[in-house]
Amino acid sequence: MDQKEIKKRALSGSAWTLFGYGAAQVIRLGSNLVLAHLLFPAAFGVMALVTVFMIGLTAFSDLGVGPSIIQNKRGEEPDFLNTAWTMQVFRGIGIWIVACLLAWPAAQFFGRSDPLAYQMASILPVVGFSAVLGGFNSTGVFLLNRRLQFSWLTMLELIPQTASSITMIISAWIHPSIWALVEGWFAGVIVRLIITHWLNPSVRNWFRWDPTVLQDLLHFGSWIFFSTILTFFAGNLDRIVLGKLLSFKELGLYSIALTFAGVGIEISNRLSSTVLFPILSRNQDDPATLVGQSLRARGLILLAGGAMVVAFAIIAPTFFHHLYDPRYAAAGGISQWLSILVWFSIVLGSMDRVPLALGHSRALFICNLVTTASYGVAILGFWLYGLPGFILGRCSGYIIAHLVMLAWIPIRRGAMLTQTLLYTLGIAIYGGIAVYWMHWISNHVALKGEIAAAFLTAISPCAVAGFLILRRLRHNENPTTECSGVDKSG
Repeated sequence: MDQKEIKKRALSGSAWTLFGYGAAQVIRLGSNLVLAHLLFPAAFGVMALVTVFMIGLTAFSDLGVGPSIIQNKRGEEPDFLNTAWTMQVFRGIGIWIVACLLAWPAAQFFGRSDPLAYQMASILPVVGFSAVLGGFNSTGVFLLNRRLQFSWLTMLELIPQTASSITMIISAWIHPSIWALVEGWFAGVIVRLIITHWLNPSVRNWFRWDPTVLQDLLHFGSWIFFSTILTFFAGNLDRIVLGKLLSFKELGLYSIALTFAGVGIEISNRLSSTVLFPILSRNQDDPATLVGQSLRARGLILLAGGAMVVAFAIIAPTFFHHLYDPRYAAAGGISQWLSILVWFSIVLGSMDRVPLALGHSRALFICNLVTTASYGVAILGFWLYGLPGFILGRCSGYIIAHLVMLAWIPIRRGAMLTQTLLYTLGIAIYGGIAVYWMHWISNHVALKGEIAAAFLTAISPCAVAGFLILRRLRHNENPTTECSGVDKSG
């Protein structure tokens, strides 16, 4: 595939990724809005903990099968794909067994804080079985990513999510309980399993065990394994810790607020993983080109992610106060604090594909170790300043990890750091002024005026970001264009 075709697919991929994610958020927020009226906040708290356990079990068994298929030069060989699929199947069975073993101890541990947690003893084994089904997903999905076929990948995300949301809403309407969320989870997993095999019929997975492939997978995946474990702790330990520090109702509000505020993170992660990483991996033997491409792409990712962070921070209080059930109003203020954490997560996540594309998967492990260690600061912050102190304590880890990550970038470290500082300053200035402005508006203006002001203030950074991105694309200054005059001084 020549550079012109790569550029064309990168542009198409970016468009599909943003479209898919936008549609996914409409589905997610819409279903959450309906479910908030059908269910009680503590139900979301229990399901948040179950989800964390499932994410944790997945992380503790991750050997980077997907990234290996995308990155390895043998990634399209049948022996490679079938050996990877075999590992994936056994991994899913193992996850389910461990979920069954952890169910009763977890229920007892959290049940001392809130009796509702005792339901985890029956919910966790059921949800854990979804890992068995997911283990049979076709490896053709990773080939779609490797070949930059993003339209199919977008459909693979949207269709299962739609099926899951519809199932949750119908189940919650018929019998409003935590099990409605479980049934929706299963619906999404089953639909995804079917689609993975339907999307790429050229790939027919069967059990295979090639020792040379296994060696490649373990070599590349060893640091990803440790890094993914720490990624889990860095990104999900908050709900486990807060599950003991807060009530399940408060944990449910935090979980919903995190879903709302975390839109920017998912945009950044999707662009980095599905678009940027496969392209950078093609230039792993040319660090100068790779870093140049990364800087250009990162600017667009920070622009898009930053605009979403500011927009959601501005509109969150109005959104939760007027559209959600009154029991969820406090989630608006939590979302604003979480937007700070989300931004620093985007800053770090938008640059970690560079060392990974160069084969330095250990860099992710070290940075995740730093962000995980920051939970000590977060707990101290909670005892001093409550939930805002906890969130700000976590931010410290992302800031330090960003500086550590710079050491793994071979050239142009100064340019990467300057890029971070300029975008952070712009986001902080506009966001701070806008949040203060909306606080004044909410106390002095009628409801219609408040809603109009919130919408206009929130949509402005998104419109500016969209205009700047389109302008760059029109001038063919896209994320995969090489930077001229690459500075190798670092």
